[in-house]
Amino acid sequence: MKKIFLDMDGTLARFNVPNAINRFEKEINFFANLKAYKDIEIINELAKNNNLYIISASSNERTDKDKMIWLKKYLFNIKEENITFCRIGENKAKVIENKYNISIDKDCYLLDDYTRNLQEWESFGGTGIKRLTSKADNSRKIWKGLEIKRLKQMLSICQ
Repeated sequence: MKKIFLDMDGTLARFNVPNAINRFEKEINFFANLKAYKDIEIINELAKNNNLYIISASSNERTDKDKMIWLKKYLFNIKEENITFCRIGENKAKVIENKYNISIDKDCYLLDDYTRNLQEWESFGGTGIKRLTSKADNSRKIWKGLEIKRLKQMLSICQ
């Protein structure tokens, strides 16, 4: 049975706002106020009948709460126990294996915009899917696996 793990920033939420890196540490509700990418409602619908999880890197507990506000607004069908916040730089595959006591395999998919996360995921045996959102993404040339440009493409992956 497929398990779909979804990154949040730059994958589901529009993180490419002016000065995002400088702002998110300082601004309260920065993440809660991010806009969702087009077709986010498809992900919310998929959560009703599929094993969908959120795995999002965060710098602190305040940011965790901020992100949870965003998730409850846009992805209210994802169960709270299927939401994981790890710290920036942590290996998402390791965090997931420890939290859910599972072994990452080819039926565990990670949708992420950050190539390093996808490479680590695949080194654990999972299937990575690169979320292409910007022409400025320099790691596109490095990634050789699955890619999607639009969230509605997740419909075929979840079948």
